[in-house]
Amino acid sequence: MKKSIVACLAVALPAALFAACTGGMASLTLSSNWYANTSSSISAATHEELTYLVRYEAEEDGYVAYADGSYKTKLTAETISLANGENELCYHLNAVLDIPVTFTVDGESETFTDRVVSDVWFRDVRHELRPVRSEKSVLTHTPASDQTPASLEEAYFAYDYTFTAEYDIDCTSAEVAIVYRTVEGEDEAQEDAEPVTETMTVALDGSGTYFDNEQLLFGLRAVDLSAGVSFRSVNPVKRVQETVGATTEPIASSETLRFSVNGGEAEEREISAISFSIGYSGANSGLSQSLVYAVTTDASANTYRNVLLRMDVPVLHSQGTLRYSLTEATFSD
Repeated sequence: MKKSIVACLAVALPAALFAACTGGMASLTLSSNWYANTSSSISAATHEELTYLVRYEAEEDGYVAYADGSYKTKLTAETISLANGENELCYHLNAVLDIPVTFTVDGESETFTDRVVSDVWFRDVRHELRPVRSEKSVLTHTPASDQTPASLEEAYFAYDYTFTAEYDIDCTSAEVAIVYRTVEGEDEAQEDAEPVTETMTVALDGSGTYFDNEQLLFGLRAVDLSAGVSFRSVNPVKRVQETVGATTEPIASSETLRFSVNGGEAEEREISAISFSIGYSGANSGLSQSLVYAVTTDASANTYRNVLLRMDVPVLHSQGTLRYSLTEATFSD
């Protein structure tokens, strides 16, 4: 559908992991598992880069298809100003998803390259990885229905927006802003429209660990996932705080995956891992995402840094699954 739907942000993105209502819960015990020594403190020399192949697995022949894409993350550390005016060395996580998508109806096709770019700054484990601020820019085209549309123009929704959040020092509230833009080449009546901005304050009530939506996949690396996981986050669709939880029991196993480490040759590796699904834990649960993480085998020589190895993200309207598989890793010392 060739217009930008500003009332809905429900797009299938790699970090769109949400859950149901919040209540009292214990804070998670966090470790710096992205370092070789998991007890390491944050360092200005921190530099980690991960690259994933994103491959589409279709449920059946349909009107939408994704070509191979890439998902890349980069973790660094930099001194930033906190909400109370103090300066502190914090983590900066940047993530970029690029993936081509093609819609075909009655022999007519149209192809786009979707892109999602996110940045989030957050404190170290001594401060529970509390976020300071985040920003996500999205340009994406999503299937409009689980049925083949009558025309190509009705096959997809186009989204172009930026979502930002800034937190107070104690992470008790978030200032949220969403800027909606008209997608270039879409509805001609909207081409000259100015961006629309919505702002709001979201209260962060209750107890338990809080992660920003853009740090969820990273934050889970800090946790012992064997006992399950539950924490708080702001649902950017509803713009309220909700609880994120595992929807399946964690399963310990070994994962065989071919990827390179620190610039070496790619090779097949068998890794001790844990797999589970995560998503809404209450009514209107939606679709869960399946995650597989490496686990700590030696806290002082943590070879694979509890990295996310694989992730399966359902495409809207049961059109298939996007599988993220690690292909390259450059770890911090």
